[in-house]
Amino acid sequence: MPAEGELSQLSAHSVEADAFGKVESHGIDAIPAAERHGRPRELGFLWAGAFANYASLFTASLLTTYYGLGVWDGLAATALGTVAAALILGLLSNTGPRSGLPQIVFTRGIFGLRGSYVGAALTLFLAVGWFAVDCVIAAQAGAQLFGGGNRAITFGLVILIAAISVGVAIYGHGTIKVLETYGSVIFIALAAVLFVALAPQFHWGRGPSASGPDYPGGFVLGLMTCFALVASWYPFASDYSRYLPAATPTRSVTWWPAVGVTVPMILLGFFGLLLPTIDAKLAADQGVLAVISVHAPGWVAVPFFVFVVVGEIWANYLDVYTAGLVTLAMGISLKRWQTALGCGILGTALAAYAVLVSDLHVAYEDFLILTYLWAPAWAAVVLLSFFVFEGRTRPRLAVVAWLAGAAASLLFVNYDNLFSNLVSAPHFFNDGLIGRLHGADISGLVSIAVAAAVYWLGRRRLAS
Repeated sequence: MPAEGELSQLSAHSVEADAFGKVESHGIDAIPAAERHGRPRELGFLWAGAFANYASLFTASLLTTYYGLGVWDGLAATALGTVAAALILGLLSNTGPRSGLPQIVFTRGIFGLRGSYVGAALTLFLAVGWFAVDCVIAAQAGAQLFGGGNRAITFGLVILIAAISVGVAIYGHGTIKVLETYGSVIFIALAAVLFVALAPQFHWGRGPSASGPDYPGGFVLGLMTCFALVASWYPFASDYSRYLPAATPTRSVTWWPAVGVTVPMILLGFFGLLLPTIDAKLAADQGVLAVISVHAPGWVAVPFFVFVVVGEIWANYLDVYTAGLVTLAMGISLKRWQTALGCGILGTALAAYAVLVSDLHVAYEDFLILTYLWAPAWAAVVLLSFFVFEGRTRPRLAVVAWLAGAAASLLFVNYDNLFSNLVSAPHFFNDGLIGRLHGADISGLVSIAVAAAVYWLGRRRLAS
């Protein structure tokens, strides 16, 4: 047993390894028991910080702007999709305290080393993609401060915002945790003031524009869009819970991330649903940032835009941090801060491309739908392995179940929506099925069900 002086040294080393303003010393290695610290509620604030930004507001605004939903049914769709996905994120977070490992590294024991490389590469795509999306959103908000801005201004802001994001993410977990905690509180407060200022202009009773059989299709599409927003964070889950002590209660580790995601998503989502009711045409043509710029008083709009920029920067901390970890998990022998820098540069290039040639709302929908192609099925296999089938692993079966879920989901993807930015969209093999579903994209639900069924039945059969 260590003596009292040795324990003090271990405690001091724990602080140094994961302290605010210091470069984190750990990469993808397991966090030793002596360096574990923190409480589950810190996860609530960290995930609140990840969702207390314009991306949550923007995602919900799609439901009333493009999917044909009204305010209150849009809120129901937002809440249902968010809660369902957030509970899965909370359950995945439990692998961190148990193992001390980042999420993708933990899955080596489930999918095998080669299978985990596939997950790492796909997670890298998510992290770099989110970095690009967040940089574009932040740059567009910053451009509003210059009277709407133009592409040149937006492009310049993308470069500046990306540089700041990478610079802070290099420091690591301790710095991210502090900035997420305090930043989320300030952003929510500013959003509340803006909400009150715009409240007299909202059309609170605005009903859905979709009707008949198209209405349930729009509702499901909206619900699953919100689900996908949260699901895109699944491979990140234990990256931010692995410093917690191994004995941390499962219920608390599940509950706090779920609450941290759900509260800001529903509050900001409600705001996003109401904003297009002020000026539907402006929202459809230029986005809800333009609605705020035109209709909100400057004394609150200006600081709000500033914190939209800041909010997307602190969301980027998570993107770049995890991108660095998964790059290490793929066997690339660089220091974590070096991989974070490289992934940040790649994300910046994608963001610059999006600013110069793409429509943000279309590109954003495409990105979320692409999450369906693998993350829900992957999460189903991980959770069954962790909570139900502990003990001997079955990597081949796990990979087969994951691929089966992902393959089945391809039948239910709304490809017309995915490629709606094309001048002449091609016909797809499942157009008849999606037509009968009236545009509903249930690929995420199908992938979870198929992957879980294949893995469950396969494990039961092998055990018999």
